[in-house]
Amino acid sequence: MPTKARVCGLMLAYFKADMTYQCLQTLVNQGIERIILVDNSANAIENQRTLALVEHFPADWLNVIASPENLGFANGINLAIKHAHNLGEWDYFLVLNNDIKAQTYLVAQLTEYMQLDPEITLLGVKAKTGKGTQSGLYYQRLTGLMFEKPTIGSFQVIPGYCLMLRANLISNTLFDPRFFMYGEDVELSWRLQKQGIHILDKALLTHTPSQSSQEGSFFYEYHINRGHWLLVKNLGRNAFERTLMYTLRLPLLTLRAILRSWRFRCFVPLKALLLVSIALPIRPPIKH
Repeated sequence: MPTKARVCGLMLAYFKADMTYQCLQTLVNQGIERIILVDNSANAIENQRTLALVEHFPADWLNVIASPENLGFANGINLAIKHAHNLGEWDYFLVLNNDIKAQTYLVAQLTEYMQLDPEITLLGVKAKTGKGTQSGLYYQRLTGLMFEKPTIGSFQVIPGYCLMLRANLISNTLFDPRFFMYGEDVELSWRLQKQGIHILDKALLTHTPSQSSQEGSFFYEYHINRGHWLLVKNLGRNAFERTLMYTLRLPLLTLRAILRSWRFRCFVPLKALLLVSIALPIRPPIKH
């Protein structure tokens, strides 16, 4: 069921052009006027594979931007938004992972909800996974722990695999550019919560997480930890709070790193934690 609202989709690709194609196939007849796809692969052969996807869809529906370097999730989506703003005026931006498969009425139901509730700026949705249903969690601001239900000092996080936003309220910089991957959806949810955030209580897509990273790799462990570290700067209201947040996170992240080092039988998680305060040029392992 197409929607009359002007919806612009924003998506990243990092290798796996076949997966991106399968995702796009589930979106093509849903009323999205255009999709801006940023290829973060920084690989000439993969760039050509991604650019070739345009031939499989209606004219001007899919725009591919081949980035000369891997920008990460936050800066990649920021680039897509900047390009979308240059193309014209939109009612909604729809940020989507390329590892999702949408049900038939995903866009129509998201748009309908946004139109019915003008107080909502950021809208997410539940997702089916191979292990159950994925939904938003609650981030405890002081400790950095995530919970399934609200706790004292926590706030809801809209998961980044599917985000609908009111375009007129979004500048060229949606995500904090300091985040390469992991934590940017937490920061966005914190920043927009007063403007209105919500998750539809429906699983309108399937999602296969961690397709652009390898759990247990230095990339994964470093960016998970660095995301928690960077969040202190955004979520701490003053110097005292930030000091407390660092103090509480350190033993929790250390315990996590120890347990994961034992699980993977290597010191990579501990090494990643030791370097978390340094902005390293860490890029994910190549995925074919």
